[in-house]
Formats: sequence, structure tokens, C-alpha cells
Amino acid sequence: MLLPGVILVSAACATPPTGRSPEPPSAYSIQQELGQRDVIQAGEEYARNNSFLLAEADSEAVELRPNYWRIRFGLADKPGRGLELEFDELARQVTSVREIEIIPGELPRPAEGGSGLGVPGAGQGRGVPAP
Repeated sequence: MLLPGVILVSAACATPPTGRSPEPPSAYSIQQELGQRDVIQAGEEYARNNSFLLAEADSEAVELRPNYWRIRFGLADKPGRGLELEFDELARQVTSVREIEIIPGELPRPAEGGSGLGVPGAGQGRGVPAP
């Protein structure tokens, strides 16, 4: 008598309310997220090797075109300033570096993702030569 009840409950729990089986995230979105984390880590390493002190939570990475990223970090020792890197993922190298002004209260557009670091778009900050 207990067995039929257990089977019924387990069948009810296994089927989502929509009646469809759950689908795993797409391979592209997983790859994109992994690529983004990898690129941010590479950018952090570049910044450390070039004596930039990054803010802990202020970072964003946006894939501009396949395998080419823009990475932005807040600078911990310079309030209101940020670091913008362009990174070639295939060559595993930074191709452009500049310090930019962070505009308080501005957030990246939702399509750009990121962590909420308000920074101007490409071409709007004051650039500094790569160290």
C-alpha cells in the first residue's frame, strides 16, 4: 500500500508544472560565461603585472566580436577612474589599454551585461598609453 503512494509522489515530483522536461542551458551560453570569466581573469592578471590596483567588485567584460573582448575594471586607488582593456582571446594578449573616467550613477545597458560599473562607451574616456 505504501509503494503505490511513493511511486505516485515521485512521478509528480519528476514532472515540472509545464509537463515538459527541464532543458539544460545552451552550450553557447555556457561557453560565453566561461569565456567571460577567463577573459576577466586574464585582464586582472595583466593589471596586477602592470601595477594597477583594481577595485574588488567593479568589472565587466563584453565580447565585441568573436574572440575579441572589452574588459573594464574600477581602480581602487583612483575613485572615479577605471581601466579599460581590449583583449584578443585567441592570441591571449591585451591589445589596448587606457584609463577612463567613471561616470557616477550610470549603468551599462542590459544587453552589455557587466556588474554595474558606470563607465563611458569606447572612445569617450581619456586614454593613457599602455605601461
